[in-house]
Amino acid sequence: MSSPVNFRVSERDVYISIDAGTAPSEVKAEQLQKAWQASELSAAKLLDPQMLTQTATKYAQHHSKDSNSSIPFQVIIAEIFDADLNLLVSDDDMKVTASAIVGYGGKALTQEAIIAKLKEKKITSGIQRKAIDALVEHTSEAPPGAELSVTVAKGKHPINGSNAKFKPLADDARKRVLRPQLREDGTADMRDLGAEVTVDSNQPLLQKIPPSKGRPGFTVFGQELEAQDGEDRDFKPGEGTRISETDANMIVADRTGMPSFNDNGVQVDDVMQLNNVDVSTGHVKFKGSVIVSGNISEGMKVTCSGDITVGGYVDSAELYADGNITVRKGCIGRLLNSGETAEYDEDADDWIPDVSTKLVAGGSVWCAYAQYSYLDAKNGVHTDKQLTHCHVITQGPLAIGGEGRNARGKLIGGTIETCDHIYCGQLGAPAGTKTRIYWSLPPVDPQSLEHLKNMRGLLAKTLARVKTVQQGLDKCATLEDGPKKLEYQKKLKGELRKLKARITTTRISIDSVLEAFENHPVLRTMVSKEVFPGILYLFKEKSLRIKEHRNGTMFLLQDKQLRVDSLL
Repeated sequence: MSSPVNFRVSERDVYISIDAGTAPSEVKAEQLQKAWQASELSAAKLLDPQMLTQTATKYAQHHSKDSNSSIPFQVIIAEIFDADLNLLVSDDDMKVTASAIVGYGGKALTQEAIIAKLKEKKITSGIQRKAIDALVEHTSEAPPGAELSVTVAKGKHPINGSNAKFKPLADDARKRVLRPQLREDGTADMRDLGAEVTVDSNQPLLQKIPPSKGRPGFTVFGQELEAQDGEDRDFKPGEGTRISETDANMIVADRTGMPSFNDNGVQVDDVMQLNNVDVSTGHVKFKGSVIVSGNISEGMKVTCSGDITVGGYVDSAELYADGNITVRKGCIGRLLNSGETAEYDEDADDWIPDVSTKLVAGGSVWCAYAQYSYLDAKNGVHTDKQLTHCHVITQGPLAIGGEGRNARGKLIGGTIETCDHIYCGQLGAPAGTKTRIYWSLPPVDPQSLEHLKNMRGLLAKTLARVKTVQQGLDKCATLEDGPKKLEYQKKLKGELRKLKARITTTRISIDSVLEAFENHPVLRTMVSKEVFPGILYLFKEKSLRIKEHRNGTMFLLQDKQLRVDSLL
């Protein structure tokens, strides 16, 4: 028996049709609902969630008024919607997000339709085929109204080429001091720095990796984004080295010695080896590096252009090296002229010890311990155990017994002048020994100084040109009126506007560089165990005194202010 209820489509409207003469009892809401769900059009969107209940009510009213009608009862109950697709392009034209909403009984999206809409928006590059397939599958299988957003097109950012790089092919003898050897238990032996770093003639030392080309990118609209090629730089073979005859991108050793690297350059220093330095050898002055397997005795001087390595002690001697200084045991000195005048009061705030042992290095200084010694090292001072009553000057870190929270060494008395971090386990002594730390700001980057100089030079030239142009305008005012005068004035006024804009930009650049000079990184003294009274921190006119015993503590120079915090 056929059902008195049928559904049909006209364009996008879905009609329900009930045969004439059908009793209202046969088309109640429950029966209409079952018929709708069984219909092939049930995916269409009802005009109202209660549409079928409303239809049953309307039909009952219609039947009561005109039960003899031979015309079927019809009413629109739903609409058919195709799947919808919206495209959103990012502000930088590098990504397109597509949002697809499953239709209600209508057509699903197809690959062809999606690609056509992309082309309509002139989106031609970086199209993601898998994302398009996901949208097609979603609108075919997901329930009506379900939404899915995916990236259907991606631009490609340009990749700038890499600058020329320089790869060391041998260890740097000047950095060897920072690489202590490991014991069997895994701990570092600060006294054992391994074998001396030496190279043989013709040994490859430094390889140049040429710059690479930049890879251009593109937007989703196909617009090309330019990329910069890497910058090239030349080799700088130093003394004792040369460019290889077989490889123009390789520097090789030209003699046996100790290598030291400097970014794009390398040199090989000759090495002088001595058992001891004493009255039998006299003072040592050598162009290269010096290795002393034993001690350097009282009153002796060693000066060299490379590194100085001492296997034993330095006792009231003076060492001067352009590279690093390494003393595997200790530096022992004494106060000079102590007690003769009030200037040698070790408890005075401004006391600086005048001592008999002096180490001055263009690189780093490393020793097991030092007492009553002057240590001047550009790149930092490292000791294994302690510094006692020393005068230290360095632009690098001062590390006693390690770095960071692992530092375990002692810093007692003396005067420290630095613009970098300090690490130790104990600062000061139970007796309240005065320990002074002078903090200063790190030196200004030479490149920034050169940039400032160039900006000031440009400003001076621009101001001079403004003066010349203004004189030209003044002279122009005395000319007779005419086309040439107007043209000349227009040209000069245009140039004057450009010059004034350049002056403004240049002054902003100068102010920016000067402001950067005033900023500085946070400097820290990290004391991992104990701090005793008698510590004095000084920065310009500011001072910070520690009068009480403290556990692990962090001292800070931050925003030109001295601070103290607990080390948690």
